[in-house]
Amino acid sequence: MASYAEIIAGLSPAMKAGQADRVALLKRVLAALNHPDLAYRIVHLAGTNGKGSTGQLLTQLLRASGARVGHFASPALVDDREQIQLDDRPISKAAFVATYDYIRRRLPAGIAPADLTVFEWWTLVALQYFATAGAQWVVLEVGLGGEKDATNAIAAPTLAVITHLALDHCKILGNRLEEIAAAKAGIIKPGSRAVVVAPEQDPRVLPVLKAAANRAGVPLVMAAERATVAAAGEGQVTITRPGHRPLTTALGLKGSYQLANLTTALAALDQLKVALADSQLAGALATVRLPGRFQLLGEQPPVIIDGAHNPDGARHLLAALKAAYPQAKFFFVLGFLADKNVAAMVDLYRPVASRSWLVTPDHPTRRLPAQKLRDLLPEGEVAPSVAAGLKAARAAADPQTVVVVTGSFYVIREVAKKWSNS
Repeated sequence: MASYAEIIAGLSPAMKAGQADRVALLKRVLAALNHPDLAYRIVHLAGTNGKGSTGQLLTQLLRASGARVGHFASPALVDDREQIQLDDRPISKAAFVATYDYIRRRLPAGIAPADLTVFEWWTLVALQYFATAGAQWVVLEVGLGGEKDATNAIAAPTLAVITHLALDHCKILGNRLEEIAAAKAGIIKPGSRAVVVAPEQDPRVLPVLKAAANRAGVPLVMAAERATVAAAGEGQVTITRPGHRPLTTALGLKGSYQLANLTTALAALDQLKVALADSQLAGALATVRLPGRFQLLGEQPPVIIDGAHNPDGARHLLAALKAAYPQAKFFFVLGFLADKNVAAMVDLYRPVASRSWLVTPDHPTRRLPAQKLRDLLPEGEVAPSVAAGLKAARAAADPQTVVVVTGSFYVIREVAKKWSNS
């Protein structure tokens, strides 16, 4: 039997999320496995921004009820195995190998292991592992899009959730918000209890989501009608829900944009009919964490890493920075993938950045070289590596400075790995 490292090294890096036949292929595999996705209840999340935070919040709220909860999310920050977690523990290498081999031996005729991409394999391993390990709930995050994403090979989930929608992956999903919404709405299936829609949506997407819900015969629930979350100062939030007393509690996730994500998670919990005592709710929210989202790594100077990788994410990051550090000046370490709307993000960061260091993400085919980034941000300083850029920014910072690392998940992943090993 191959080792974990050998299996990972042999997985195909091809990106086939936009191909129409991939979901049908994966449905064949799940059928050959006797439908592991039916062994537990699934909450399926799609959206441009907010999936990770909403998914983690919902995972912790379900765990607070005493349930055994699986969570599939991508990409990982430090270790690929972070993508598959059961009760907050990443899948072990031994369990990954055993699950991979179990699936490999049961692949339908005409489908070879090499025919499946790396993301498809991680999805299949997650679905089978959660069934084998006895998960009761699974929070399943879409990788890209919705309708044609590997995760959409599942049967109708108990609940579908649509987080904030904006323009991203336009070459695959389309250049209009309505097209983006249609792709994400592909996770809405007949038989689900409801579809919960996050607050603060562009009005153009709502008719598309409503039409998809109507076609599937699934109630559409606006999260803001089921919960209200307001900042209460010093890391506290006040939650107001119909039929419940207002609750003020700490929230472990930082950033003002988390208010909308928590609203969505609470609305989803309401639709799932999972009741938590105030103490259970407060305990889960106070301790919830999500690496790579407004994550504070250091204090002198403060170093924030955030995986904002599109203009909508950049706007939310800037609002959170200004709310958290109203008197600070900001140094940015910026690195982008070439297929993103880099010009729009640069235009957002330029007025806020006192200084910027430009770096190249660690991606073999999609990275935007720092020297080319300087064409868009001439005042930026090109650094030979992500580590060098961060070191220079920290060295130049004074007590009023906050260092922000963002632009691509591959950039913050490199910083997080080095920080965890330091």
